[in-house]
Amino acid sequence: MAIIGKTSRPRTLDALPATARPATTSLRPPPVHILVVEDHDDTRDVLDVLLRTEGYEVTLASDGQDGLDKYQQRPADIVLVDVFMPRKNGIDTIRELVRDYPDAVCIAMSADGDPMRRNALEFAREAGARLTLRKPIEPWVLLRTLEGVVAGRRSVTRLTAAG
Repeated sequence: MAIIGKTSRPRTLDALPATARPATTSLRPPPVHILVVEDHDDTRDVLDVLLRTEGYEVTLASDGQDGLDKYQQRPADIVLVDVFMPRKNGIDTIRELVRDYPDAVCIAMSADGDPMRRNALEFAREAGARLTLRKPIEPWVLLRTLEGVVAGRRSVTRLTAAG
């Protein structure tokens, strides 16, 4: 830790007497749980490693139906949903999640470059996705997007708890 100027305050919590330390439970909120619904193994694995490295708790699903089942077993704070998948596509998955769980925060992902997929992200927004990301996704873009969603949810939680 860089020190700018002189200070007589302890530089770490460990330097404080035990009675003066804040409770550790109040310092850190619980980890944010993200459900990744993605049919491509490599993409799913990269997202898993990236998100876990950043401290997120991650559940993986290989298609929309698997994602719905896993969300029902354990709701996630944020759901990253690929649009084009077998069995149940992302649009139907988002639509069902938002219908059954109105507080679900879905972020749709799609490589919508070819003409057949051009409007995929627009359809995802219409189905209830809060945000959309175009693949390939730069890691920093995904992480900043998640930070914004998490900060927004915490602000809303604080406002509703105070009011």
